[in-house]
Amino acid sequence: MTASKTEILYAIENSMFEFPELPGHWEVRSFPGLRAHATPNISHLFGNMVGMSTLTEENADAVIAQVQDFFGKRQHEVGWWLNPSSTPVDLVSRLEAAGFSKLIEQAGLVLTDLNRDIKCNPAVTVRPATSADRHDVVRLYTTGYPLPEDLSEVFCDLFPLVDCGGHYLAFLDGVEGPVSVSSMFSPRGSSVAVMQGAATLSDYRGHGIYTAMMAARLRAARAMGKDAAVLQGDRTTSAPIAAKLGFEEVCGIDFFRWVPT
Repeated sequence: MTASKTEILYAIENSMFEFPELPGHWEVRSFPGLRAHATPNISHLFGNMVGMSTLTEENADAVIAQVQDFFGKRQHEVGWWLNPSSTPVDLVSRLEAAGFSKLIEQAGLVLTDLNRDIKCNPAVTVRPATSADRHDVVRLYTTGYPLPEDLSEVFCDLFPLVDCGGHYLAFLDGVEGPVSVSSMFSPRGSSVAVMQGAATLSDYRGHGIYTAMMAARLRAARAMGKDAAVLQGDRTTSAPIAAKLGFEEVCGIDFFRWVPT
């Protein structure tokens, strides 16, 4: 069964909010008309995020203030995921008036041919990470993205909790140990796989590692019975590479940031 356009857009827009509670480390929060999660002990916009807005002109400003009050009391920065269906139509100007600023412009991309032949550098090998690889997974997220180490630990433990969720490690001939990590998961009951970007050590970029990571995860998604793959790619970095691999843009996603003073 081929994934529908609705299913594809849902996976792109909702993927950041599909993770369950991880007690003491990852909270699924509730604000009126928003999906949200929070890391109670970490101030980082990937860990503290709201989005999928169904706000109205009448309640938007009040809910924005509620979000700022909650995260402000924790002294935590927060990211606002602005997808195409976000409402009200003037949400951007309301966010900017409240002190949010645009941080990243992303493209929502989809690949519906998981049998696509992708040429890879034979010097790069990729395999799924196991529990024995936890140290390397955390190290690579921390250094490659980079992320705070405690947030890398949360992500390491979070992805295996969702459908088809897991991390992948890339190795380069002649280099001891893995040089890159990436992840993949699927919304519950969906035939769409979500690809999360590779965190590659800076010394080993330019060897086709992102491409090899993508090819390996697409093979895994196909073996799991998935029909399509999606990702959110930074327009200046990963999105152009994904387009060369056959991904097509279907929407734009902007990421806003607020830091308490």
